[in-house]
Amino acid sequence: MVQSLSQVGLFLFLILLGNRLKHIGMFHDKEAKTLSKIALNITLPAAIVASFNTFSMDYSLLILILYGIVANLVLMGFSYFINRKESNAIRTYALFNGSTYNVGNFSFPFVQALFGSSALVASSLFDLGNALMTTGFIYSLGSSIAGGQRPSIKDLSKKLFTSVPFIAYLVMITLSFASIRLPAFLQEWMVAIGKANPIIAMLMIGFMLEIRFERSWMHHTVRLLSIRYGMAILFSYYFYSFTAFSPVIKTALILAVFAPVSSISVAYTEQVTDQSRLASFTSSLSVIISIACYAFIAPLLA
Repeated sequence: MVQSLSQVGLFLFLILLGNRLKHIGMFHDKEAKTLSKIALNITLPAAIVASFNTFSMDYSLLILILYGIVANLVLMGFSYFINRKESNAIRTYALFNGSTYNVGNFSFPFVQALFGSSALVASSLFDLGNALMTTGFIYSLGSSIAGGQRPSIKDLSKKLFTSVPFIAYLVMITLSFASIRLPAFLQEWMVAIGKANPIIAMLMIGFMLEIRFERSWMHHTVRLLSIRYGMAILFSYYFYSFTAFSPVIKTALILAVFAPVSSISVAYTEQVTDQSRLASFTSSLSVIISIACYAFIAPLLA
């Protein structure tokens, strides 16, 4: 428990440090984008590879991919329903920001540091389903509702298969089922690079965290996040009480559904609507709420 609290405290410190350094002018938005590229293309894929390479895959765990899909569908349905009488722009905002999970950059550092490779593999499988929904179905549906051009299958496939973490998921799942292991020296390299992921990810979150809002936004944001975290409680109860997974796998799933809104949702909202500032506020507030949830949940489950 003490070690878990210390690790959570370190992550909170890194988030606050990154945020304060940005506010005093030492770092700017371009540094956040640089850290994001490093995390998504180098350290996060390395952590994924290192975890899968030491894990004996069980076919029963493939259902975690389905959980990632279903969780998004449930949130998407509720988010759209409560905003069904709103404008197309608000309904699209609700689809993009009511569902989707920032598992890779937010959950992974906690899971990696506190619960080890088995939990990280479970998070990866959930995130695979999450990525399919975020980059595929939800983006396509939201673009249609906003009145824009519906993206083609080619465009959606390009988004998925140019994502380094997504490719890492597919390659390592295939190798795991084939019982193929990477050479020892390569595993050592991946472990070493992957260890940098939590620090980079937490600093990046601190750089990106920005709370600026208008009073009129609170109605939409509070309503959307209430559904999101209310469903997270229900999902967690289901995982804990009605699944036969090991405690480590259950923990990874619980942390995944308490993750904040995916950062890519803000970009999608900006791309097809005029509600990017509202989406940015919702995303930042979800990060703060998720930090508070993780600070309570992670030590409790460790």
